[in-house]
This record gives sequence, C-alpha cells and structure tokens, in this order.
Amino acid sequence: MSGNADRGPLFGRRVLVTRPEHDAQRFARALAARGAEAVIAPTIAIHPPDDAGALSHAAQNLSEYAWIVFLSRNAVDALFRALSDSGLDARAVRARVAAIGTKTADHLEAHGVCPELVSRRSTSEDVARDVLERTREGDRVLVLGAQEGRDVVRTVLAQSGRCPLAIAAYKTTTVDDPSFSKKVARCDMLAFTSGSTVRGFATLLGGNAAARTAARGKIVACIGPITAHEARDIGLQVDVVPDDFTVEALTAALEARAAIA
Repeated sequence: MSGNADRGPLFGRRVLVTRPEHDAQRFARALAARGAEAVIAPTIAIHPPDDAGALSHAAQNLSEYAWIVFLSRNAVDALFRALSDSGLDARAVRARVAAIGTKTADHLEAHGVCPELVSRRSTSEDVARDVLERTREGDRVLVLGAQEGRDVVRTVLAQSGRCPLAIAAYKTTTVDDPSFSKKVARCDMLAFTSGSTVRGFATLLGGNAAARTAARGKIVACIGPITAHEARDIGLQVDVVPDDFTVEALTAALEARAAIA
C-alpha cells in the first residue's frame, strides 16, 4: 500500500465486517487497501437447507425449466455442489440463466455458465421484473435462494402466469461468538451485506434494543436498500448505502463518508 492510501479518510478506522467468514476476506482486503482495519466478525454462517433433497432433485431435472434464477453466489455454489454429488456438471444447465447482480453473474461464469440476464440492481423486485419481461406465460422457472429469503420472485412470476418453483439452496444461521460485543465496541463503522447479517448482529447482541445501543455513535453502512430496510427496521440509523450493491462500492462509500465525518 502507498503512504497516500494509508493516510486516506479510512486510515485508522476500524470496520466491523459481518458477512460470512468465507466471504469476508475480499471485503477486508478492500478496506485494508484504503488504510482501514477490518474487524472480521461474521454474524451468520451458511449451511445446507433443511430439505436438501429438493435441491438434489432439481439438480437432476434441470431440463424441465425454461429459466433458472440465482438470487446469490451461495445459491450458485449450492447448485453446483448438488450437480457434482449427482455426477453432473455445468453441461446440465441448458436453461436460460438469470443472476441477481454482477457478482453472482461472475460466480456463474467461474463455474462455466454464462447468464443471459444479469439484473444490475441487486434486489428481488428488480430480478423479478427483469425475468418477467423475458419469459412467457406457462414458462417453468426454477428460483434458487436462501431458505429464509424473501418470496418476491416466485410470487411475482406466479401472479403473472409463469410456473415458478422456489427451492431453498442453503440456509443461514447465527454464529456463536462470545466475544462479539467486544469486537463491535472496538469499531468506528459497522458494515452489513445482507438482511441476515443485520438480524444476526441483533441476535448476537441480545436483541434490537441492545443492537441500537451498541451501534450508537458509529457509522452504519448497508450494501443496498433491502439490507438498509432491515437495519432501520431494528432501529439502526443507516448512514451509508452505495449506488452499486457490491463490496467495492460499499468500501468506496465508506471512504466518502469518512471524509466528511
């Protein structure tokens, strides 16, 4: 890192990184490149869904669907694990493919699948609208996301005469971290990259009231409007929401906010 980067607006700031541990390092490196200290404190972990059989069955019958919609990078990983467990690979994905956000699209391409549709605004409402515009009545659409995720895409498609099947590709659980409150106390900024990281934050601290107290006086950053809505819903004041819903944009937005703090 250059001395100028070290002395930028984020120099010396401590940023709580709440995303799952396997995703945290890329965000931490982006923060470190701007002189910040990333305090990695995952609030959630990713696990197989309660009904893993449904995903396995879908993986073995992908030819039944006109479209496959991936609502996260974790959904991509989950399907390809299911394919591998069944002795299949990317060649089984013959349907047209939609991805929520550029990072999910990049992840698909890394697995050998080029999505036909990339919804640039990473919300379920946006991807539902985009898929609806490209499908016809009666089309079968497989929607893969989190077990506890919002049911927006399936609902919108079903209301418009499509035949969607939403399957839980994975589930998130709150981690066990006895030192979590101390990590929060050390930080100047709190960064959330999904609604589930917000909910995990509150759970780990003992509830919404405790979360509000812990966040008081700190800059709260959310990767997008849905995450921000979850944060406001538990009473947090959200200071930063980038225009692009990526960790790179979130890092840049934190830097801009730090410059005026």
